[in-house]
Amino acid sequence: MFDLVTKNKTLVYVVLGLIILTFAFFGVDSYFQGTSAGPEVATIGKNPISEQELAVALRRAQDQMREQGQQNAQQNAQMNEYLNSPEFKRSVLDEVIQRRLLLGYAASTGMVVSADELRTVIADIQAFYDADGKFSPTRYEQLLRAQNLTPASFESQIKQDVILSRIQGAMAGSAFIPDKVLQRLVRIRGQEREVSQLLVSPSEFKSNVSVSEEDAKAYFDENRPLFQIPERARVEYLMLTPEVAAANVTVSDDDLRRAYQERLSEFQSVEERRASHILIAIASGATDEEKKAAREKADEIHQQLDDSPGRFASLAREHSGDPGSAEQGGDLGFFPRGLMVAEFDEAAFTLNVGQISAPVQTQYGYHIIRVDEIKEVETRPFAQVRNELEDAIRKVEVQDAYLQAAQTFSDMVYTEYDSLQPTADALGLTVQQSDWISPSGGAVMPVLNNPKLLEALFSPEMLEERRNTNAIEVEANTLVSARVIEHKLPTDMPFEDVAQDIIDHLGALEAIELAREDGGATLAKLNDGEQLSLKWSNPGYVTLLRRQGLHPEGARAVFSADTSSLPAYAGVSVDDGRYVIYRISNIRDVETVSDEELETANRQLSQLAVQAQYADYVASLRERSDVTINESRLNPDLQ
Repeated sequence: MFDLVTKNKTLVYVVLGLIILTFAFFGVDSYFQGTSAGPEVATIGKNPISEQELAVALRRAQDQMREQGQQNAQQNAQMNEYLNSPEFKRSVLDEVIQRRLLLGYAASTGMVVSADELRTVIADIQAFYDADGKFSPTRYEQLLRAQNLTPASFESQIKQDVILSRIQGAMAGSAFIPDKVLQRLVRIRGQEREVSQLLVSPSEFKSNVSVSEEDAKAYFDENRPLFQIPERARVEYLMLTPEVAAANVTVSDDDLRRAYQERLSEFQSVEERRASHILIAIASGATDEEKKAAREKADEIHQQLDDSPGRFASLAREHSGDPGSAEQGGDLGFFPRGLMVAEFDEAAFTLNVGQISAPVQTQYGYHIIRVDEIKEVETRPFAQVRNELEDAIRKVEVQDAYLQAAQTFSDMVYTEYDSLQPTADALGLTVQQSDWISPSGGAVMPVLNNPKLLEALFSPEMLEERRNTNAIEVEANTLVSARVIEHKLPTDMPFEDVAQDIIDHLGALEAIELAREDGGATLAKLNDGEQLSLKWSNPGYVTLLRRQGLHPEGARAVFSADTSSLPAYAGVSVDDGRYVIYRISNIRDVETVSDEELETANRQLSQLAVQAQYADYVASLRERSDVTINESRLNPDLQ
């Protein structure tokens, strides 16, 4: 295709230029300079990371995790507990710091993303394409608005992602694993070891264990916090979501037809023309004589076409200075208005089918243009887009209805502070009751495990006055207000109620220790060459990848053992308290290593090397960048 097409491809991507990955957090400046919105939770040099910035990143990370991990109620409760934990919050902060460091370094070295590179990446994004595989302005507007994102943040984010990918790609290209290392890895992974097991179980030592009631009482006194029923409460609560608001939203046929007329252009295709051309090119910096010669040649060819229009394709192959189209007889394919340079575009959209233009001058030279086919504007009928329109209108109206209901919800739970029922009656909601929950959560309903809600519920004011909490957004577009209906302070368990449990627990611990001691002593004797009469399991061959039921720690012990003489022995204490001794009686080495195995090993080792190199690189940036975390702001509840 000739140069002027690529020159104005920007016109095709005017709208696409706003598109970017939907997980954008902030504009590029915020990553380099931070934001002053709210107290700082960390600083990189003099640049702060505010609590607001971290809160936005945390919310998006939580939403992504929840979308990917829908499980049963218990698993959702565990997931929610983790997503609200200090550990998860710190991991998100580390991600924000890492991203800021890498982008700051890229900026300091002058690393940029060109307009062409940006267009290429954007053009590959399918999220905003319609069912016909074309970019849909309607879909774009809906999703952009739903994400509360601006075009500026979209473009900044995609530049950031390209830069980060470029940094990772540079490291991936530098990873090199020597052939000898690969050969050794494949041989170790494929090596088979014949293994038998001897289990030393704590149950064998129960008869040797004696725990007195005095021992149990001493343990009870030393660990009183373990034997408390924590503070707890039962609550009633109201929950407002867009789904609830949607029950009152209706979209009439008149609304749909009005929207169809207002947005008719969205359902119409653009006129496209298929044209061919012969380009008599003029080089940059050409002299007046060269320009005159080009014009004379164009006029001569045009005269030949006046006499013999059917020779257009052969003359294009012979004379056109656009190699891409010349081979096709000058055919440029279909293009919409505005794609070509202005002079070419005006001529092409003025001609009728089969008509040949006089030479048209552009910055590239002289073009002789013939229009071969016209695709007229086509309009998708109302019936075809009705459902699409209804979904779009309903989504907006549901959101509007939710926002209105949210305002009513927030106002009423505050003004009608001693009961949730008036708010429930006004909005058609149902007051629900929880089982016992503690300040650290534990509710079956995950929304009740929200830290802000729990903090409010267990505040002195709420416990004493039994007021409604303020409306709290516990998840995206989910408001909750709750009030305590029953409260119990922490309660000590009587020793008599837990004495036997403590005796059993201490006895189990002692039995585990005896099993470990006995297993370790037996292993030492075997390694010293003593001949012992032991009940070994039937032998079987295992590899690092095919453990055949071998405990993971056991597999590591087996393949770390010194096998210079056989049988060899290894032992580990596994997580259920048993001590396991392994006897390695035979080894079968890999005879040959295939190219495919080497390639797989190279790919896996290279990935590990890149990950390690990337982590070291980020760590070095962090060390040089004076990163400070304000622990009191990061986790105020732990202070």
